[in-house]
Amino acid sequence: MEKKVSIIIPVYQAAKYLERCVESCLGQKGINADELEIILVDDGSTDGSSELADELEKSANCVAVHTGNHGVSHARNLGIEKATGKYICFVDADDYVGESFVTDLLAAAGCESATPVIIDSTDAYLSGLSISGYQYIENSILNRNTHVWGKLFLLSEIRDNHVTFKEGLTIGEDLLFLLDLALLQGKKKTVKCTGTSGYVYVDNPEGAMKKAFKASYMDEIICWKEAEEKLLGAREFLSEYSFVSVAVSQIMTALLVAGKLARTDEVERDKDIETLVISKVREQVSHALKVRGAFAALEFGYKIKVTIFRINPKFYLKLYGNYKKY
Repeated sequence: MEKKVSIIIPVYQAAKYLERCVESCLGQKGINADELEIILVDDGSTDGSSELADELEKSANCVAVHTGNHGVSHARNLGIEKATGKYICFVDADDYVGESFVTDLLAAAGCESATPVIIDSTDAYLSGLSISGYQYIENSILNRNTHVWGKLFLLSEIRDNHVTFKEGLTIGEDLLFLLDLALLQGKKKTVKCTGTSGYVYVDNPEGAMKKAFKASYMDEIICWKEAEEKLLGAREFLSEYSFVSVAVSQIMTALLVAGKLARTDEVERDKDIETLVISKVREQVSHALKVRGAFAALEFGYKIKVTIFRINPKFYLKLYGNYKKY
């Protein structure tokens, strides 16, 4: 029987959560078990996740794939290569899904005359009709819907157009993948936003963004710079406010990077890293503020943060670091 959906689960140091995640994916109601496949891509785990993935492969409708520790983008790209379903979706190993997650999304696909390329359970934008790639970018992706979980993607569209996750990027790879796929759709109304729930995101206290500052956190700045470059190629089809939204995101994420550094005790902070972060954040904020309307579109708190950082970035780091201690 043809597979309808391949669920790709990147696995790294997720032994505590993996079984729950897989069980939730296998427990989908309203779809034959033979129409689902679970692809576990172990990204060089050392906590027992690798062995658990092999055990799950023996006892369930799973495929376990092992690779070295190359990051989540590599793991997802490998999953795309292995998938056999008409649609694929991505579930993080520490998350899980409701019992009707897949069937609700497939139902939205089945009611359309043309095969949707992206079916999104987001409530960031709701419409009873299919929308274009450009509409999806403006109303959903740039409305803080920058993750790939909670969605179905047409596998043939991804493969035929060689859409991949950017390897070597540790943050923001989801955003760039979504933009590439949405830009491919352009004016074609091949995106469906359902507003259904079903994906359960778990805020893992041991997740990557919870750890001490490291230089790779500046990928947050890089990804939004690349996002702007991609969108500039379609400027004639997008409103000016799209670029205001990008500028706001550039400012907020740059300050997020600065804030992450500020949480590291000043005496333990690498001074070269501090200098680099201040330089890159200042550069990104200055660039974004050149977009007309960007500063006005910021929430009041961010206006204060931007003003303080631009006047005295070291004072901003000290102030923010002290604030987060209490």
